[in-house]
Amino acid sequence: MNKHLKYAVGCAAVLMLGACAFDGKLQRPEAEADPYEAVNRKIFSFNEGFYENVMFPIARGYRKVTTPFIRERVRGVVSNLQEPVSAANHLLQLEFVDSLQNLGRFALNSTLGLGGMFDVAQGWKLEPKKTGFNETMASWCVAEGPYLVVPFLGASSPRGVAGTLVDAAADPVYWVTYQDANIRDKIRYSYSAVKYTAVAEAYMDIYDDLKRNSVDFYSTMRSAYQQNQSKYKCRFAPADDSQSYDFDFGVEDEDMTDSE
Repeated sequence: MNKHLKYAVGCAAVLMLGACAFDGKLQRPEAEADPYEAVNRKIFSFNEGFYENVMFPIARGYRKVTTPFIRERVRGVVSNLQEPVSAANHLLQLEFVDSLQNLGRFALNSTLGLGGMFDVAQGWKLEPKKTGFNETMASWCVAEGPYLVVPFLGASSPRGVAGTLVDAAADPVYWVTYQDANIRDKIRYSYSAVKYTAVAEAYMDIYDDLKRNSVDFYSTMRSAYQQNQSKYKCRFAPADDSQSYDFDFGVEDEDMTDSE
């Protein structure tokens, strides 16, 4: 295991410690879910400035010099490269059929679909089944933890940050390039730039619409994130090891009463 993967897994483990105590609730009531609101709001304001002054201008320039057809092809390639990550997480969630379906989609779209530019797998009735390590942890009843706003990335939680780190370490682009120092940084940085520009372009209009129609944009984004997380269910609850010691010596209470 190289140092970058060790760092990602180590950070994920540390972050999970703050959210791993399971009390039967994967999410918190909204009143309890944001104990760091004052700090979160400051980071949220920083992110707003970054999006509106850096990311979205880049995304608008990207939209201006490309066509919808090209942007759809780029999104297809980026999405296809995440299929192995979803396959691994479905496996961890004991969803073996879905894991095989992700691998089948990756094989078909990487070859017949020209690297994912075209989703030919849907023609074979292999629909996308996207998932990640955040959902994997939720399936195994790891509590979400408090709401966090992460610099540059936005709304998250300790479990969400851990999931992001592990998914990033599992990205096939990382594994294909990490041994070759000559191409590693060039490919990885180029891929990351294309990936996040495509994501920003896809969600820029939704972001603007939510902001325009929100009285408190921070609360709107927090509620949207929490609603999205609520779809994750605890499916593999830990066994209850507590035992009830009800000693029965074969004497009924009525018999004891009658004998008195």
